[in-house]
Amino acid sequence: MRMTVELFSLQSRRVRSVIEHVGTHLDEDISLARLADLACLSPSQLERLYRSKVGETPLATLRRLRLARAMEQIRSGHGDLQDIGLAAGYGSGAAFTHAFVRQFGFAPSQVLVHAPVATPLPALYLERLPERPAYAMNYQGCVREQHTAAVPLVGNLAIAGVRRWRNWIALDRDCPLGGAPERIVSVQHFVPALGLTQPVAQIDRIVQEEALYAVWHTLRFPRAALLPGVLEEVRATLGCVLRGDARMLLREITVSGYTAPQERRFAVYLPVEPLKRRS
Repeated sequence: MRMTVELFSLQSRRVRSVIEHVGTHLDEDISLARLADLACLSPSQLERLYRSKVGETPLATLRRLRLARAMEQIRSGHGDLQDIGLAAGYGSGAAFTHAFVRQFGFAPSQVLVHAPVATPLPALYLERLPERPAYAMNYQGCVREQHTAAVPLVGNLAIAGVRRWRNWIALDRDCPLGGAPERIVSVQHFVPALGLTQPVAQIDRIVQEEALYAVWHTLRFPRAALLPGVLEEVRATLGCVLRGDARMLLREITVSGYTAPQERRFAVYLPVEPLKRRS
C-alpha cells in the first residue's frame, strides 16, 4: 500500500495510543488482544506495525518497562524482591530473576540500594545553534492538541524520503511550557532541512536564526514550576540571562510519539545572552 500522509497519521496515532496505554497501565493485566482492540487492528497487524515503528513488540515494551520500574524500586529500597517481582508480573522469584538477568545482565540481589541512576541528565551547558533552513508548521489552539500539528509535518517529510529527524517546537512566549490542557497557545513545529532541497507539500520552508542557548535536559515533559530555578542556575553557573525577544525551543531526545511516557527525554533551549559586567 502506497504511504500517504493520512495513512502515516493513522499508523502513528495507533502506535502512540498503544505505547501510551502500556506506559501508564503497568499494574494492569495487559494482553496483546486487548492492545489490538485499542488500536483497531488484529494482533498480528499490531505486532507488525508496532515493531516497524518502535523496534520491539508491545509485550516486549511492557516487560521492559516493568523490569525498569523494578530496578528503580530495588535501588530506592522500596519493598522486598518477592513483592517487586510480583508487581513486575512474575509469579515466582526464579522467573523474575531469570528475566531480570536477561534484561540487565545481573541479578536483582546484586543491585545496590540507593545507587544513583546509571545515566544522569547532562548539566546545563551553552550551545550556539547556527542559522539553518527548516520545514515548519504553525499551530494555535489548546495545549492538549498542540502535538497534532506535527503529524502533517513529519508525515510529508516521511513521504518525501526523510528517514531521520527530530521534531522541534518553538514555544509560546506567553506560555512557554504549556499549562492547563485547555489553555490556548501559539507554537511552531519545525524540522531542520537535513540536506533535503526539494519542496515538501503543504510545509513552509523557513530559516532559523543563529542564536546562543542554555540547554536544559529533563526526563519527561519539563515542568514550568522548575523554570525560575533553572534560569537562576543559568545566571550563576553560565553567566547568562534570558533574552526576552526570542522563543524557547523544545526538542524531544527520544523519538516523538513512539516512546513510553516515563522514558521520554527533552532538551529545552533557553535563548540567552552573556550577563553584562559592570566596569
